[in-house]
Amino acid sequence: MRPDRTELTKIILQTLQELGQDLEKPELQAADENTRLFGARCELDSINLVNFIADIEERISDEFNIHLILANQSAMSRSHSPFRRVSSCIDYVMELIAADSSTHE
Repeated sequence: MRPDRTELTKIILQTLQELGQDLEKPELQAADENTRLFGARCELDSINLVNFIADIEERISDEFNIHLILANQSAMSRSHSPFRRVSSCIDYVMELIAADSSTHE
C-alpha cells in the first residue's frame, strides 16, 4: 500500500515532534509543514537532521513496507534541499515513493 500525503505528513510531523520533545525544543514540538529543517533559523543541527531522516525511513519501512534512502545523491545534488522545510520533505518523500512504485509495476 502506498501512503498518501496526509499519512506521510502525519509520520513526518510525529517524528519531528518526538525529536523536539527529546531535544526539549518547543519549536519542533509544535512543528507544522512550514517548520524549517535545515539552514538558517533551524532548530536541528546536522546530527539531529540525520537522525530525523533515518527515523522517517524506518517508519515508512515499518508502516508501508517501502524501503527508501532519503539522503541520496539526488537529494544532495538539488539546488534546493528537500530537507529545507517539512513541506519540501513531504513532497520529496512522495516523489521517491512514486518513483519506487513505478519501478516495481
